[in-house]
Amino acid sequence: MALRISNLRQESHQDRSDLIAAISSRDGDTDVRFQRFSSVEGLESVQPRPDCFLILLLMHAMKTKQDILVEDPVDPHLLFHARGSLQTVLKLCFPELQTVNVEADPRDLRDAITTSDHVATGFSGGVDSMQLINRKIGDPQLPDDYSVSMLMHHKVGSVMRDSLYETNVEHAKRFSGEYGLELAGASCDTAKFFSDYSFLESHSMRTTAATLSLSPVYHRYLFASGTDLQVGLKAMPCRVIDALNPILLPMLRTRENEFSQFGGDSTRLEKMLEVLANHSLTGKINLCVRGSHDNTIFLNCGRCYKCFSFLLVAEAVGRLGLLSKNFDLDAYRDHRARAFTNFFVRSIGPKSMETNRQVAWFLRNHGSSKIPMIARMLLHLVPPPNATSVVGELLTPFE
Repeated sequence: MALRISNLRQESHQDRSDLIAAISSRDGDTDVRFQRFSSVEGLESVQPRPDCFLILLLMHAMKTKQDILVEDPVDPHLLFHARGSLQTVLKLCFPELQTVNVEADPRDLRDAITTSDHVATGFSGGVDSMQLINRKIGDPQLPDDYSVSMLMHHKVGSVMRDSLYETNVEHAKRFSGEYGLELAGASCDTAKFFSDYSFLESHSMRTTAATLSLSPVYHRYLFASGTDLQVGLKAMPCRVIDALNPILLPMLRTRENEFSQFGGDSTRLEKMLEVLANHSLTGKINLCVRGSHDNTIFLNCGRCYKCFSFLLVAEAVGRLGLLSKNFDLDAYRDHRARAFTNFFVRSIGPKSMETNRQVAWFLRNHGSSKIPMIARMLLHLVPPPNATSVVGELLTPFE
């Protein structure tokens, strides 16, 4: 039985516009819905298109060995790659996937719409998106078609709790308002189509699908990568889908919408230092994963593995005090022993993180005097990172 995408339609609501498709497969029939919002008009300016649903379901179809039948015409460029090269790239990351047939008619290019001129990027408030913001807005030397004018905030699997999602959306609204940027986003229950894959393994496909659902309101989309490509590409084949974004994203473009990789030329440590050097951004960072201690009044808990490594670097360069409004610095200090234990487990253990190894290397060379003696000794047990940052120029603002 083929997985069928049909009955495309849109529904208008007071504060959003939903894009819906009926999905039929061997698992049964269901409606899949992208709940979309945008601060600019145009979401319902064109007939609904199935492109986002094709991308959303492609990995699931390949995993479950179901061909895909799309009843409405698909962008010809996207359809060409979905039938072959896109599947080949996905199999580099996930060898268990099987090639499937994609049956659809190509959309007539005479039906191409004139999208807005907005250049969009996904915005979480974390280090990756903040580095992009640092480079892509407010620079008079940037041409208009490369300067970000729209932020997008999607709910496609990274945040499961509604309360945390709402907090993050409010943060994105405040940030976009302060910088004079438009805001858009899409929410979709994608978990059932990626049940065997973590969010990090599948987020390029999830995020691109959500962004394609908003196709009338932007032209170019800059995808802030969380992976240093020098490290990621050397590790291929692996399940780090970010490492393949320079190949993957151009295949996902349509006649009206482009996707480009950004940030893969920098290590995580370099991004931290670059964002910390921008005084106007430090008080707006939102990178917390919270976990089981979601009880703080601050945007960032100060003690989870993401907060702690970032705050260690901030303390080493004398920027910790600038983070007092958005990080729980008391929790950072009070839970220091336990947080250091988790930091070293994530630096040395079987599931060690490249970011932690970079931070450990940095602290050994630039900030070891700011941490306790026992932790300073343990830093020398951490293996060197796969990518050693060259941070001389980035350290200049702190010296």
